[in-house]
Amino acid sequence: MVMGSITFRWHDLSQLNAVANACAALWKAPAVILLEGELGAGKTTLVQKVLSAWGIAGPVKSPTFDLVHSYQMGDIEVFHVDLYRVVDQGELLALDLPSLQEDNPYVLLVEWGHWLRQWYPDRFECQILREADGKRTMVMTAIGDEPVRRLSQREVSST
Repeated sequence: MVMGSITFRWHDLSQLNAVANACAALWKAPAVILLEGELGAGKTTLVQKVLSAWGIAGPVKSPTFDLVHSYQMGDIEVFHVDLYRVVDQGELLALDLPSLQEDNPYVLLVEWGHWLRQWYPDRFECQILREADGKRTMVMTAIGDEPVRRLSQREVSST
């Protein structure tokens, strides 16, 4: 399997904005992004900043209890999914997430996304670590031909 990665670091919201802008440039539709990290690592905050970079206005809340929130970005549907409370594959099927064969372009941003690895072979996986001093490190791994192509063609500088 083709893979590539980049590492980002931030310790305040202005640096997070720069990271979110870099992510927004990479995560154009169609894209699947699986976000991992402990509670409070910054997964939802990163999603909020990326959606803002895409021009999606309004409150962006964690979908922890609703599981899926969707937003429109022109003709692209953006799904923000939180699978923290999911306990089995049956619950995933009930969510009716977009498939690889979808005709309509979409972006799927999934917190606790490890459940979906086998469903989406081309994806970005992001592991966010929170350090004791509050700084964050995110390792973004591009998996599959298209994500690796995007990562290699972008002039993205890690911070």
